[in-house]
Amino acid sequence: MITDLFADDNGTQLIDLDGRLIYWPSFLRPDQAESLYHELLTGTKWQQEALQIYGKMINQPRLTAWYGEYGATAADGYRSLVKAQDFTSGLLHLKNKIEKITGHHFNSVLANLYRNGQDSVAYHADDEAILGINPAIASYSLGAERRFLLKHKQQKIETVKIALQHNSLLLMDGSLQHHWLHSIAKTKRPVEARINLTFRFLIF
Repeated sequence: MITDLFADDNGTQLIDLDGRLIYWPSFLRPDQAESLYHELLTGTKWQQEALQIYGKMINQPRLTAWYGEYGATAADGYRSLVKAQDFTSGLLHLKNKIEKITGHHFNSVLANLYRNGQDSVAYHADDEAILGINPAIASYSLGAERRFLLKHKQQKIETVKIALQHNSLLLMDGSLQHHWLHSIAKTKRPVEARINLTFRFLIF
């Protein structure tokens, strides 16, 4: 079923078919969200990773950074661990609140910086072995609103479209990563920068 199933702690369940998708708007206090956005935008050591596609190394159309004890490299399909940046106090506060609300524990964050409308991420699933079976991914958004798209791998279901607002949290859990693909498409609209924080539990 794809609908507004219930709201709990200001969260609304949007998908309950082959996994769960739950959305919370206005997750932090507005001043906390603004402070965290500017802290990460200017204080993060952003980098542009490359992926091997059909034998060629292609730069990802966005900047990334890992926070926590470890991260993983995109070049080999997130199989190799790398040292990550330490959690900031603002990230720890956010992490603790997410864990309290969702009931999941996370030990790393993959941060993505979408600098403008031409930065994007293609359809994919977060189903790498390092995340385990049925991983929970908590995706927190800061900055410009962007459209989040999901499509089912097997069933012919209408694409789910969600406008991810500043200071919102989206939880993907259950078997969602095994049955759905998600993306952030490019847009010709003039948009400001967006930071996306994807909280994960990496299996070392």
